[in-house]
Amino acid sequence: MTAMLIDLLDEDVQLHEGIGYNIRDLRDDLSAASDPTSVAFNLETHKYRKDFENLVSQADLGLIIRYENNYEPALSGQRSWLLQAKRVYETKHDPNRRYEPRAKFNSFDADQDARIRELVRFVDDDFFRYLLYCPRPDGLDQRTKNELSYLRSRALRLEIFDYASGLQVRDDVLNGSHTLAAGMFVADIEGCPKTLGEVHAGLLKTATPLSWFIVQHIPGGESHLRGRLSDGTGLRQGIELHRGSDDLVSMIVRGDEEVVGIISEKLAERRWAGRMLPAATLTITISAGEPADRDRPRWDLVD
Repeated sequence: MTAMLIDLLDEDVQLHEGIGYNIRDLRDDLSAASDPTSVAFNLETHKYRKDFENLVSQADLGLIIRYENNYEPALSGQRSWLLQAKRVYETKHDPNRRYEPRAKFNSFDADQDARIRELVRFVDDDFFRYLLYCPRPDGLDQRTKNELSYLRSRALRLEIFDYASGLQVRDDVLNGSHTLAAGMFVADIEGCPKTLGEVHAGLLKTATPLSWFIVQHIPGGESHLRGRLSDGTGLRQGIELHRGSDDLVSMIVRGDEEVVGIISEKLAERRWAGRMLPAATLTITISAGEPADRDRPRWDLVD
């Protein structure tokens, strides 16, 4: 089911490229599977008071991923993220190669990076990610496709493709990298790719396809492919879900004006003038079973 969900979510996020796969198609495919898994999406746009306009960033998206397990409720939880969108620009050196591996993302600068780090330190939670918009390789010229394919293969060359996630990576590579050769990637502050080539060279380490990032919120669904932390002191672990829904990060991601106002006032004392209110918040809910299943007798778990 994890592998299928990656495929389906990957198709669903391709809508901006004109691929006719909508939420109804996703639900129909999930209902045809044997596993009782469902996915729901809710997009909420925010209207803020006029005095908050300077705190709203059109490039920011609030993302809340909820996992509801109606068979084992203790596994349920959610994680909230503030995403800063970046898109890669054409290189324009060759009209036949609009996007080369050296194509760069917009607006990476030291001042912005410092503001983001100050916000993360103040909130004391790892809740910020970059959302990288890239052209899908299958729409690029053959030479660029080959170069990006080589970079992805190099990124995976030392991996042992075991467990469900590893086998899905292997199958995806053998079948043309449908989900790995993606157009939307998620990256954290540390080691964020600066070019299109670096995105594919850091596959599943410093850059994760959006569909894989979503599925990693399912307990047991995190990838076995774990990248080294920037300081080389340890391995990056899977995504840990939070039990509560009213924590500070969730309030920021949902666009709570009062909370953001207090934080902005505190950070202003440190010469911080960044924007943190998202223009919209997307909530993705992945459910195992139905709410009625919570009342069914529990079964003995086998060690």
